Amino acid sequence: MKNAKPIIAIVSCYKMIDGQPSQAVYQKYIDAVNFYGGNPILLPNTAADSSNFEALLAMVDGILLTGSYSNVAPTRYGATHREAKQDLGRDELSFKLLAYADKTNTPLLAVCRGLQEMNVHFKGTLHPDWREVEGFFEPHLEDSSQPLEVQYQPVHDVVIEPAGRLAAFGKKWHVNSLHKQAINKVGERLLVEALAPDGLVEAISLSEHPFMIGVQWHPELNYEKDNLSKFLFTEFIHYASKQRTE
Repeated sequence: MKNAKPIIAIVSCYKMIDGQPSQAVYQKYIDAVNFYGGNPILLPNTAADSSNFEALLAMVDGILLTGSYSNVAPTRYGATHREAKQDLGRDELSFKLLAYADKTNTPLLAVCRGLQEMNVHFKGTLHPDWREVEGFFEPHLEDSSQPLEVQYQPVHDVVIEPAGRLAAFGKKWHVNSLHKQAINKVGERLLVEALAPDGLVEAISLSEHPFMIGVQWHPELNYEKDNLSKFLFTEFIHYASKQRTE
């Protein structure tokens, strides 16, 4: 089976669908993994409670932490504000997956909420709402009055740090950064990969890990055409394929 596609575990989120509690993943994440040669599987948050967690993850070659409607629970990073949009099961699973990926060198790509989870896991902190922080001026949040295809188009630049992994792509790009929470203190062992012109951290990576990258924007939305999205997913699946064959 060494030539089979790498298996990519995608974290699921709690949602109410037709009045019923459900676990769900937006289709674009699944499509992007498929498009770049991965074999996606969906992990419900109950996987975190499994006594067989590591045996379950042993079949996985890469992990994708998606964006989400919910936000990281304040208690995870020492905050005390009230956060209305929480998914504690998602938190539990994502933090366990981050610990596993760190320990086993499993490739991991973290998007939006995933980046925030990654930063908090490594003892960083978050701004609960970047709009309440003096100095941030870029449009980091979508205009909900617009149709979805407009909301998720690129809105500001990111400047890529020369010492990071993304430097292999280039120096600057235009991204669709849509979020409320934002990195405050960068976590331990994490390298800042890209900044918005207003200084907001837009990408991070884990030092000395084969591939663990978090981005604040949404590469899954334009995964076929956007050059930085192509770079991220190509690299992610490449390292997942290496994980499968080693």
